[in-house]
Amino acid sequence: MVDVDDSLRRERTALRDWLAAHGASAEQIAACELAAAERGREPEGLASDLVLARGVTLTARDLADRLGLDVADIVAIYRDLGVVVPDVDAAQFTEDDAMLVTRLLRATSAGDIPSTTGAELLRVVAGAMDRIAEAAVAIYVQGPEEDLRRRGASLVEHAENTAHATELVLHLGAGLAPVFRHHMRQAIARQRVTQTGVTRRELARLTIGFLDLVGSTTLQSQLDPAELAAQVTRFETRAFDVTSAGGGRLVKFIGDEIMVAALDPIAGCRIVLDLVEAFTDDGTQPRGGLVFGEVLFRHGDYYGPVVNLAARLVDAAIPGEILVDSSVVEASKDDGLCFDPAGRRLLKGFDDPVAVWSLTRVCPD
Repeated sequence: MVDVDDSLRRERTALRDWLAAHGASAEQIAACELAAAERGREPEGLASDLVLARGVTLTARDLADRLGLDVADIVAIYRDLGVVVPDVDAAQFTEDDAMLVTRLLRATSAGDIPSTTGAELLRVVAGAMDRIAEAAVAIYVQGPEEDLRRRGASLVEHAENTAHATELVLHLGAGLAPVFRHHMRQAIARQRVTQTGVTRRELARLTIGFLDLVGSTTLQSQLDPAELAAQVTRFETRAFDVTSAGGGRLVKFIGDEIMVAALDPIAGCRIVLDLVEAFTDDGTQPRGGLVFGEVLFRHGDYYGPVVNLAARLVDAAIPGEILVDSSVVEASKDDGLCFDPAGRRLLKGFDDPVAVWSLTRVCPD
């Protein structure tokens, strides 16, 4: 008969040996074991810490001294990037950090990027990277790591897989420059189209659409966590695929609502029609709203009366219906789309009733 305690002791010894062989000090291992014991978990997570610590030799004070800055300036720069510096005298940075800060300072001092604008951009980058990092951790914990636990993998296997996954994500992050170049090309191309003839440079002329999944809250309340995760994955994947295939941009998810943008009303109509069809078979009752006009574009999102009206139209639509206003109807004539008059609606936030039409793909004979 196998002694469970003896087997676990052997596993923990093997894990300590593995961690030590990969650069962990006795103090690090002991501290990690203590923290893991308090959480009721094993300390194999130290493997990812070892990967993330590679090349870390500089403190915030080191960076400040090297670049001729006050240490508070370094803390502020990384705060704008969403990175906490809990101890300015603890090693947290690499030579790549020194190069990054140098380039940022060079760009601002040369006037290429005003300091206030630069801080704005850093915060946008911080938000995007924070979401990517959170997603990467969640995907691993809920996927490969859970599979390892289910099949009773050893602690060393856990450590090896954790280290490998962390290295993979870091390599992908470092290699994303080509993909970012493509996204920059697309963003510039969109800007050139959407800012043609606008009244101010802060504005863009495009079509804003919303899709709301009626009944999704009830549906999700009946699912266990694994089923809910699968449902959310299907929802997000399908929304992204349909919007991208139509040449639009998926701006964001707002709970069980999707906000999309398209360069023109015809493309916007087709995308929202496709989204309604795509989600009708998913146990929910989708409805949509669509408006075309000038919007404030900022940090990858859109604001203003056009956006507010599109959001109110989706609220006013019945399940399966897509409501649009005159801006969409007038810009989409003679394209095979059908717009049935649906009266005038009093919408929250709008003083006067709004004339609306119900969009369908094919007009009745």
